[in-house]
Amino acid sequence: MTIRERLIRKIRSLPDDRLREVADFIDQLEARGGERPSLAEHGMGEYLTHLCTYEDMLAAGKIRWR
Repeated sequence: MTIRERLIRKIRSLPDDRLREVADFIDQLEARGGERPSLAEHGMGEYLTHLCTYEDMLAAGKIRWR
């Protein structure tokens, strides 16, 4: 069974009130056009850098998790 067939089967099993959510999600995917913004475009670039630094310090034993 292909992914398309599996998705169609799942969609058919959903109650009507949940189908609107699926339709909205599909609309969002189509609007994106396959392009995904980078983390920096979401203002997350600096956060990710700090998180990686924190994880490195934790792994090296320089800080401890409480």
